[in-house]
Amino acid sequence: MSKKAKLIVGIGVALLILIVLVAAGIRNHFMQDEPADKPKADSAYTMQAVYLKKEDGNNIFVELENDMPFTGKIPQEELYDENGEKITEQDLNNGDVLNIYGNGIMAQSYPGQYNGISKIERTEQENQEYIEEYSHFLDEFFVEKEPSQRPELNVCYTDDLAAVTVMIPEALGYTWTYEENGEGNTITTDAPHILQTNPTEVTKLSEPMKMELMFDVKPESVQILSWEDSLLGQYQDSADQIPDGTPVEIQENEEGNPEFTAQPGCVYLVQGQWENGTADYGFWTPSE
Repeated sequence: MSKKAKLIVGIGVALLILIVLVAAGIRNHFMQDEPADKPKADSAYTMQAVYLKKEDGNNIFVELENDMPFTGKIPQEELYDENGEKITEQDLNNGDVLNIYGNGIMAQSYPGQYNGISKIERTEQENQEYIEEYSHFLDEFFVEKEPSQRPELNVCYTDDLAAVTVMIPEALGYTWTYEENGEGNTITTDAPHILQTNPTEVTKLSEPMKMELMFDVKPESVQILSWEDSLLGQYQDSADQIPDGTPVEIQENEEGNPEFTAQPGCVYLVQGQWENGTADYGFWTPSE
């Protein structure tokens, strides 16, 4: 290479180094000028909603952009008022307007279920206009039960796509005592064994999955029994030879609801006990 060519290459390399150093200096300058304690932007999904609450404590949110009702767990450690001060759930009032942060995953149910709430900020208290506009949701979702009605059960889980809620239909069997017009009544059903039924399919599983049992009336106690789903339909003529179910370990989550780990290819019988009696519910988690 000639001396002239070497000189041109050398100048090019020097210019490239100079550009890199200048760019780095500019970047460092702006980074140093930015205050160290500057709050970082919350990148989580955000929505604005109104909080509605009945006198008995039942509550629901309504997303204001689409008038969508939903339920969700209030994060006790990340709940703030208009001034950024921490408050408790008891400080929330009917009609309070909130900014709700989370992962944006809403269960495909009605009302929706938002299990991914990470933070809530109150921006306004007791907005009467919203109370008048949306209070009908409280009457719609929190209807006073008839004395003879048994509790209802939803099975909830979260997969890779969304948080899901599956409603379990009427109890398989129950013994229920209630008072109506001053008279005591007891209803008892003679239901078939769960292996003699077509239980509700919650979801197909390829691996174990944690599931939550949500009753509209909290039971005093719950137990779960399981069977392999290969036994379904094998005992239509008689229940005498049906094997005993295997007890399933249950834990109570932060909301006070029972949780358990569902296995692929299993049939589950949930047995709940309340002050008024007992009720059994069945469902199925077939293998993929």
